[in-house]
Amino acid sequence: MRLRPRARADLLAIRDWGTERWGEDRAKEFLEGLIEAIERLEAHPEMGRPREAFGAGLRSIRHRGYVIFYEIDGGRPVIVAVIHERRNLAALQFGDALESE
Repeated sequence: MRLRPRARADLLAIRDWGTERWGEDRAKEFLEGLIEAIERLEAHPEMGRPREAFGAGLRSIRHRGYVIFYEIDGGRPVIVAVIHERRNLAALQFGDALESE
């Protein structure tokens, strides 16, 4: 699984928030579900919907209240960001996340 720095930071923040709110076991279970959703992209990278409004080549899938943004590089998904669906997605800027590995 390839993660851009922004996506890695997003997953760590989700883990920390979940641990504080639900406890370590439930947060771990939730994060494992997100990671399983991301891993499914390895077999089916085209399964997400195109999200060109956020950046050229971006796609996304949803998992339990989160939107997983990714791009396809060499036939493999690269996770760009993992954002809660209640955030103002229209205001998101992925320029830096798309340029760094």
